[in-house]
Amino acid sequence: MLTALRKHAEPLARAGCATIGTVYVLIGGVALVALTGHLVEYADEDRIGYLIKRAPGGVVLLWAIAVGAGGWVIWRGSEARTDPYDLGRGWGGLVKRAGHALSGLAYGLVAYSAVRAALRTPPGGRDAAEHQQQIFVARVLHWPGGEWIVGIAGAIVVVVGLIQFWLVIRRAYTTEIRMAPRTRAGEIALHVLAGYGYSARGVILCVLGYFFIRGATMQRPSLVGDTDTAFDFIGGGAVGDTAFAIVALGTVAFGVFMYANAWYYRFESEPGRPRVRNHELP
Repeated sequence: MLTALRKHAEPLARAGCATIGTVYVLIGGVALVALTGHLVEYADEDRIGYLIKRAPGGVVLLWAIAVGAGGWVIWRGSEARTDPYDLGRGWGGLVKRAGHALSGLAYGLVAYSAVRAALRTPPGGRDAAEHQQQIFVARVLHWPGGEWIVGIAGAIVVVVGLIQFWLVIRRAYTTEIRMAPRTRAGEIALHVLAGYGYSARGVILCVLGYFFIRGATMQRPSLVGDTDTAFDFIGGGAVGDTAFAIVALGTVAFGVFMYANAWYYRFESEPGRPRVRNHELP
């Protein structure tokens, strides 16, 4: 049964990689366009769904994104269950496999956002989704120990963001991608895209986690923001638009890297079978 699951999960995984790549390219691209004063406040997974819906054939694209992201969720769950990378059942291996499952759940939110945008009328304001998030945080803050819950959630997001930098420093992503480009230049390009993309993700996640921690410590849910607000925060420092553009381009780079995953990713059909390592990225 597990062998059959992995065999049929492969096309879902490739579709998922392409879908996630599309979402990140759109978010980064919209963020760059926002620097010109257009499409302001749309650079977020939830808000961009309503922007896509306004385009010709947008509803079809939203459903394609939902299906593709759902395929990625299934693949990540298959990874956690079948251990294709032979991580083992030790504490280290179990933690990494749990990370695969959590990654799948995180991208499940992308599928949910796409379905919601396809089925619902766009909200009255472009920041309506962020406002709903702030309302939920306000409710949690009124729970016993609510500030700790929100603060710990923010700390977890920051840790996940820092892990992105660890992946780059250790090139740990090569343990999972098993890609085999035909040229040395292709390998270098993949490393550059991965390093730039993961670093941009790390910055955004750390900022999002900071929003939660700040909202918890100051008891102000209005301080919690989404990806678009994180871009604004990044662009508000001393280097302003330069930092904004660097992170936005990195977001596009991560999307292109996911496209490469969809094309080059090497799969094995048998769970637990060691992967061929002759063509791993160095």
